[in-house]
Amino acid sequence: MKLEGVVAATVTPFSKDGVNFEALRALLAKVAADGYHLFPTSSTGEVTKLTVEERVKVMEVAKEVAGGSVYVVAGTGTGDHVSTIDIIRRYRDVGVDFVLITPPYYIQYDWAAIYAFYKKVLDKVDVPVILYTIPLAVGYNIPVEVFELVANEYSQVVAVKDSSGDFRYHLDLIHLLGKRLSILQGLDLLFVPSLVMGAHGGILAGPNFLGKLTLRQYQLVKEGKVAEAVELHNRLMPLWRFMGGCGLVGKLGGKWPTLYKVAAEMVHGIDMGPPREPLPPIDDKDRKELERLLRELGLVKP
Repeated sequence: MKLEGVVAATVTPFSKDGVNFEALRALLAKVAADGYHLFPTSSTGEVTKLTVEERVKVMEVAKEVAGGSVYVVAGTGTGDHVSTIDIIRRYRDVGVDFVLITPPYYIQYDWAAIYAFYKKVLDKVDVPVILYTIPLAVGYNIPVEVFELVANEYSQVVAVKDSSGDFRYHLDLIHLLGKRLSILQGLDLLFVPSLVMGAHGGILAGPNFLGKLTLRQYQLVKEGKVAEAVELHNRLMPLWRFMGGCGLVGKLGGKWPTLYKVAAEMVHGIDMGPPREPLPPIDDKDRKELERLLRELGLVKP
């Protein structure tokens, strides 16, 4: 299977009782109708704060909504090989199309240990796999050579998602692995530059509320209309500078992914609820600035 185009890393709506599955279904339906593949158990979706049963149920809803018209990606969000294997097996029973494997976190591992982690997982599962690097969340970046070793040994590895924010590293991924694997940008801010340099697509949070704008960026570059894609990229820059989050600030701050949830609520009129604690809600000043930026882009009415 080839994973190209744009995958939406969707937010998770919460209520006081847990995941708001009705709101989730409504959001996923809108995102899929715009033409995006679905990835609800993502970092943006607060996967590490979902129980195993919540993760499975979220993916069941995504699979139902997709109806075979778009791909469905599931994220592990776990920090060891045993729980990673267990959740992948649960996802396989749901029938997801791809699984994204979160690297081990909490402890700083050496590269031999990371390689051993992948081998232990991939020896036990046979679903199409996306490898993932997100140093701001796990504390380290994974050398391209480690991904290369793993991809050479396991044919079920089909893609790499790069949320490092390091564009030189990203170019190495494209150069060394891009002929065999799909290289996917993980940051909205770097999406157009990444496509221009040969990336195959992105797994991004912007589609939660941008309508077809992110997909339009992808299509423009693929059609060779780079200047138009850059123009659209620059229109979105004030928004990305404000939104912050992975790769845009020196740490994962409390406004991410909360601002993405609020933006989705403003655009779609779907109650997204609060972020799951301990993330705080945003203040009125940030809410007003976000609304202003979305209004300037024509995404919400005055």
